[in-house]
Amino acid sequence: MRFQHILVAILVAAIWGFNFVVVKTGLTELPPFIYGAGRFVVAALPVFFLRKPQVPWKIIGGIGLTLGVLKFTLLFGGIYMGMSAGLASLVLQSQVFFTLALSSIFLKSKLLPSQIIGMIVACIGIIMIAWQTHAESSIISFLMLIGSAMSWAVSNILYKKAGKVDMFSLTVWTSLVPPIPMFIAAYLFEGPSVFEHAFLALSPTALCCLLFTGCASTLVGATLWGVLLKTYDATKVAPFSLLIPVFGISSAWVFLGEELTGMTIAACGLVFIGLIINQWHTKTTLIKISKRASANAQNAKIDAPTQKAA
Repeated sequence: MRFQHILVAILVAAIWGFNFVVVKTGLTELPPFIYGAGRFVVAALPVFFLRKPQVPWKIIGGIGLTLGVLKFTLLFGGIYMGMSAGLASLVLQSQVFFTLALSSIFLKSKLLPSQIIGMIVACIGIIMIAWQTHAESSIISFLMLIGSAMSWAVSNILYKKAGKVDMFSLTVWTSLVPPIPMFIAAYLFEGPSVFEHAFLALSPTALCCLLFTGCASTLVGATLWGVLLKTYDATKVAPFSLLIPVFGISSAWVFLGEELTGMTIAACGLVFIGLIINQWHTKTTLIKISKRASANAQNAKIDAPTQKAA
């Protein structure tokens, strides 16, 4: 990956990591289905100014269903049922392994040795973080987050299959899918009174959380993530999401007062090292290409006077 694209991937991870703090705060104001629906209502507002992307409706519907309805319903539900923001950001990253598996099956992607080694190092860091925080969740909330991760992995494959399209437009149009199913789920599971309660509970804090989640996390984050998936193989992009718990846990420590131990800091360092190893083959290849280009340029300069003399 190019260096600027690596920075973009880190930026997306930072936005999504901090978003867990925003979601945790927002869910103290609004119930999960209403919060999820409101997020995508905000993200879908630009649809009036954008043409439908040149992709089949099944891709738009599939991404809207997996990334919108399933991923975020299960994610918000798990946090609402007590899982901490830091731990939720961690468990969700199991999507990396689901993405790698699905990429190998459906996209015929191949993993390089450096990618495997990098993933192992990063996984050690993730396991260390999990060990520190394993007592902060219930089995139900944990399983909901695993389901959310699986849904995210499927959406990664669908983004890749969408091809070279305007990713901002795709993000906006897929945001049309989740609100109605989420409003129906709110009615069925939380009762009709939830709508009145949500309207009355729409405080400035809740509105700011919805705006951040809808604009920064969805429109900016999902669009940039889609651009990366369009440009590179999913096996190169997905591992960057392992940085999300690093930013999520540090943000939860700063803004929510959640505990940050020395072991957690060391584990976050391992995640960074694992990603460096994961991307090392790309940098090595670029260096080889650069050296080869320089050698060709030198040979051209040497040959030029000879051709003139001839």
